Amino acid sequence: MNGPVVVTGAGSGIGLAVAEQLHRAGTSVIGLDRRSCPLDGVHTVECDLSDPASIDAAAAELPSSIAALANVAGVPGTVPAQMVLAVNLLGARRLTETLLPRMAGGSAVVNVASVAANRNTQSPEAIDELLRVRDIEALEHWLRAHPLDGPAAYDTSKRALVDWTQLLAAKLTGRGIRALSVSPGPVETPILADFEASMGTEAMQRSQAAVGRHGYPYEIAAVVAFALSPAASWLNGIDIPVEGGLYATRAAANSPVFEGLTL
Repeated sequence: MNGPVVVTGAGSGIGLAVAEQLHRAGTSVIGLDRRSCPLDGVHTVECDLSDPASIDAAAAELPSSIAALANVAGVPGTVPAQMVLAVNLLGARRLTETLLPRMAGGSAVVNVASVAANRNTQSPEAIDELLRVRDIEALEHWLRAHPLDGPAAYDTSKRALVDWTQLLAAKLTGRGIRALSVSPGPVETPILADFEASMGTEAMQRSQAAVGRHGYPYEIAAVVAFALSPAASWLNGIDIPVEGGLYATRAAANSPVFEGLTL
């Protein structure tokens, strides 16, 4: 790879797992986070994705050549809606657009979304409007027209992130840069309790019961690391669910032929 891979949220959870797997494979990694990445050999640049000035300052510290970008950092629905959308969508997009001029053909952008995107209740037209939002003032205007609480904003932020990633992939095709998203189901991370609080303990327990357990950060990180790598050169513009079969169990529950299926 030409240059380091930038990983947001490298201080903990899935971001840390991504940084660790890349680092162990011999890839140069720079973490962007509000906390330091605990891995020896991984440099951390402090960055608050809710603050455009902080994003710009962090970007100014990064090298002129970037091999790839993993947008992993995000906040759960236990924080206010404006913060959720500012970090999970606007911050990731601003950082990506700032770093893209430093990325050459063969590079990749991988955005970590969520299966919660499927819980979004906003219309496609409202999502299109949200994707046109460029700053906090415009975001406040959008929220006045589309009031959301934190949990609903989380779902919407991930729906918008998946949709934007697909549009980004189409824009970058001519430059030979790939863009795709990875959507985890529930994962055992330090903020799992926040998701239980915002999405409901019963809903999280149903997901766990359906597939036997929650995922682990290294399992999501393995898919992100692969998607970033040259080995995934023909993966582009798609969302990859990493959820242990959750979609399959839900589909089977509504299938009239499932009980009669023989193996």
